[in-house]
Amino acid sequence: MAQVVSRALRRLSQIFALAGGLIMLTLAIITVASILGRTFFGHSIEGNYELTEVGLAIAVFLFLPECYLRRGHVIVDLFTSGCRPATIRLLDNVGHFLFTFATAVFAYRMTLSGIESKDYYEQTMILALPIWWVYVVGVISFSLCALCGVTQLLSRDSGEYDE
Repeated sequence: MAQVVSRALRRLSQIFALAGGLIMLTLAIITVASILGRTFFGHSIEGNYELTEVGLAIAVFLFLPECYLRRGHVIVDLFTSGCRPATIRLLDNVGHFLFTFATAVFAYRMTLSGIESKDYYEQTMILALPIWWVYVVGVISFSLCALCGVTQLLSRDSGEYDE
């Protein structure tokens, strides 16, 4: 059962990362079109900075679960390079626990911030895009990260994980 959940979370994190990549590609196209429009026609795409700002925030949120599962975060092994495998496993489990806890707290706090943003009708200046839906993506991504952390902890404790 744990393997089925783990595979589903991995697949979902890959879908999130692909969506983030499509957003980044779209932002690149918008930026190029805006620069070309400003250079050759004297007009850029209105609100392109806002679109870039919001799009990058969403893309970063979408990349987080896949980055975590692929161990794409920074690891400094200066002090652990000479440690026994059991010590490294223990430190990895502590790291997974702290990551899971932190992402769960971020999801909770972003939920509160998103509700507040919606209540106050927070929006971008030029395009008047509502900001609260960026928080929704963040909450979903951080929640997925927390679930991935839980599965990493469970798979490591049951001996399913081997490097």
